Amino acid sequence: MYLKAALICEGMTVFDPRKVKRLVPKGSLSASDCAWGHDLVTLARQLAGKRPDFDLKAELSVPGYFFHKLPMTVEAGFALFDPFFSELRYPQELKKLEGVGEHEKIVLDALIQTLMPFLAKIP
Repeated sequence: MYLKAALICEGMTVFDPRKVKRLVPKGSLSASDCAWGHDLVTLARQLAGKRPDFDLKAELSVPGYFFHKLPMTVEAGFALFDPFFSELRYPQELKKLEGVGEHEKIVLDALIQTLMPFLAKIP
């Protein structure tokens, strides 16, 4: 949600780019202006393409988090949460998601803090 909000602040539209051709009037939106899907790494890369100051290789501040290889990059933080959307969205056998615990909250909080500067202030 925060990633899509940051992309909207950069002028993107949450819309399926495969359906752009059906819009009327034609040319009112291009596929490159669309933010779509639940792949957090893809969405983060879109934001990095719009905002060079959004550095996916930057170290994510996750004090007290020991369950994954450290230092953790911003991109790795988003990758950690990708299975939440791909595997928990619909009933299926879990293949990528190993478990969710209190410690993942530390990473989520750090990701949100990383995104906050890229969200427009709403009056």
